[in-house]
Amino acid sequence: MNQSGAMWETFPCWSWESPEPLDLKSFVQSFQKIVPNQRWVFCRTDVAQTSRQLWTAATVSNRNTERGTAQARTLDAEFLRVLAGTHNVSEAFKRAGLPNGAMAGWLLHIPDQSALVDLQTTGKKAEQLLKNLGLSKTSSELEVNVNGAKNLGIALDENVDLSRIEASLIGHILLADVSSSQ
Repeated sequence: MNQSGAMWETFPCWSWESPEPLDLKSFVQSFQKIVPNQRWVFCRTDVAQTSRQLWTAATVSNRNTERGTAQARTLDAEFLRVLAGTHNVSEAFKRAGLPNGAMAGWLLHIPDQSALVDLQTTGKKAEQLLKNLGLSKTSSELEVNVNGAKNLGIALDENVDLSRIEASLIGHILLADVSSSQ
């Protein structure tokens, strides 16, 4: 199945769980050995919240990489940087990357937006990556949550309407390259 006009409705992402807490250093080494390219990235369970948020991060990170203005050395790190809304790559990994001991999270595929996304083929690759890393795909879906937004560095009132959080998440991404105070 090819992704077409309704791009914003679905982002290629897969929730997963681990039977035991991940040793982040060995997990990253294993991932780097088998990952086919820089278009695959893992993130925390609570920071990937909506398809629009993830497409915005993909668009900005792809654009920065193509223009040579990316602040990270790789597309996957640039994606996490803009998702976290910061200039600092190290801070981005703290905010959006997997923490040591993680038992769940998201595997994301950063689409090449100059071509159609074959979701079926990409899904098979994702399932193989998860399997090869000893992770199980779960049925969790993206969901908006205040704590995840706060982990990304967004200041929110506890009583904020959930419909406003998505706009804050997208604004946070778009400001990653504008504000130098973060």
